[in-house]
Amino acid sequence: MNILPFNFEFIDKDLAFLSNQSGFYEYLSRKELENLICENSTGCRIKDDSLERKLFITDPEYNMVASSALASGISKRLMNALRFNPIFMIVPTLRCDHTCRYCQVSRASINASNYDLDERLIPLIMKQIKSLSSPPYKLEIQGGEPLLRFDLVQRIYAEASDILGVNQFEFVIATSLSLLSDDVLIWGKDKSVHFSTSLDGSQFVHNANRLLKNGNSFELVKKGIEKIQRQIGNNRIATVTTVTNKLLSNPEDIVEAHISLGLSDMFIRPISPYGFAQPEIESNYKIQDYIAFYEKLLYVLYKKYRVGEKIIEHSALIHIKRVLSAGYNGYADLKSPSGLILNSILYNYDGRIYGSDEARMLQKSNPNMDFSLGTIETPKFTTNELYQRVLSQSFSSIHPGCSSCAYQPYCGSDPCQNISIFGEPIGDKSLSRFCQYHKAMFTLILRHLYKNDGIGLMMREWMYE
Repeated sequence: MNILPFNFEFIDKDLAFLSNQSGFYEYLSRKELENLICENSTGCRIKDDSLERKLFITDPEYNMVASSALASGISKRLMNALRFNPIFMIVPTLRCDHTCRYCQVSRASINASNYDLDERLIPLIMKQIKSLSSPPYKLEIQGGEPLLRFDLVQRIYAEASDILGVNQFEFVIATSLSLLSDDVLIWGKDKSVHFSTSLDGSQFVHNANRLLKNGNSFELVKKGIEKIQRQIGNNRIATVTTVTNKLLSNPEDIVEAHISLGLSDMFIRPISPYGFAQPEIESNYKIQDYIAFYEKLLYVLYKKYRVGEKIIEHSALIHIKRVLSAGYNGYADLKSPSGLILNSILYNYDGRIYGSDEARMLQKSNPNMDFSLGTIETPKFTTNELYQRVLSQSFSSIHPGCSSCAYQPYCGSDPCQNISIFGEPIGDKSLSRFCQYHKAMFTLILRHLYKNDGIGLMMREWMYE
């Protein structure tokens, strides 16, 4: 028996998770793993067929065949990761009526000047999108608060319909819903328009995070969600929750906030180290604290699940799909090479183009470096040396700390976060918040899936919802 290259991680005291570069995985007990890696051992016979089929071991007679099969699997995964399938983000304005404590984009004041997109650039944006990609196109309207310039949002949709084709694109408006009006809903009702909003907890938690001068941010987002559900449909609104230390001790709070609004999907994430969140993150929790919160959250969701209240948590589902679904590769954070450009292109209010939303954030905190891909009128998609260099260094399989990690085939590379924290695109994985977060998430989820306990069964069911 010859052993082919693999990595392993203990996800429990006596349970190891094995993976190889083709994306195959297996679970072994500590004793089985020790027997496997000991020369001339026969103690792992019970799983030999599975290990051989998944290219962890091979008969010496078929070593070349097995090595070729492993290489073929690696190349298929790499070609899939290199596929160009971006979300096109457009920022009509950087101005915002909120002053959120963890704001990642360094918003501008609601009355500020020169922070709105030049309307004449919108047809050029659409022509570029059509030349770069193919339907169905994915358009996401970002901010600031996009509804401050609803006229530009309408123009973007109209140009998309004319140039990309009616029903040839998805259209999502990322908004706090504070400025949602009946006019917006009447306009969007018969169109392929969806809304994404932040919901950080019940009234106390949400309002503590998302500050609105002379207003109740939670009450406005609550009314906005209810109006969308009532007037254009339950499937037109999705939420994102950014966990701050005000929510850490009370996962029930965010679950009840979703249930009270009739929401059966949630997306939970830790703070990202960009924009105004940079100093916030240093004075807040560690990833270990977040994972402790998240494990309690899963238990709260399971208790609801047992009594028929099903809520899907999509950050967990994304991690599950990366392991269990070989072809799933659509989440930019879990891509190697990075999803920079390949999964996202952002057209900023000032006419500049960026390879991701995070690259836009980096520009704000590093004004002496140009993180853009040129301008809408003079783009530099293929000639930008910075992006070529960053992308070429984003293959995690050769990164120190990643090359020996069992989660590497399913994990990603985030050069922008590394530049933000370490000043260069690879970073120190032993100190990386990105690495700590995803490694802990994979460990937690795989442990439940292996045990096939109540939470594991609930998460498997999410795959088919």
